Amino acid sequence: MAVKRIVVMVALLLIPISGAQAASGTLKGGYPACVTKALFDQIVTALVSKDENAFNYLMKSGCVSTKAGLPVTILDWSFSGTAKVRVYVGGKSIVLFTNMENVIRKR
Repeated sequence: MAVKRIVVMVALLLIPISGAQAASGTLKGGYPACVTKALFDQIVTALVSKDENAFNYLMKSGCVSTKAGLPVTILDWSFSGTAKVRVYVGGKSIVLFTNMENVIRKR
């Protein structure tokens, strides 16, 4: 019974972290963001390993450096520190994957 209670408590604690509810915010800027999670994982690997060729290729193939102050809706985020956001620019929007550190949540 105690184990079941602990599992339920942990599950309840994780609900706000799971990204189940969309939240709004803005971007800090200067961080990479990519159109797919796979590309974002690749650019993170390129940055960690200081692979300039891979980084430059990815920046021309689906990744961008974000601009500060752009409004976003946070669609999902993970324990790994990746955020899936909808970024709004000039009356249009695009879904991107970026670092959670790049997202300033509105309270």
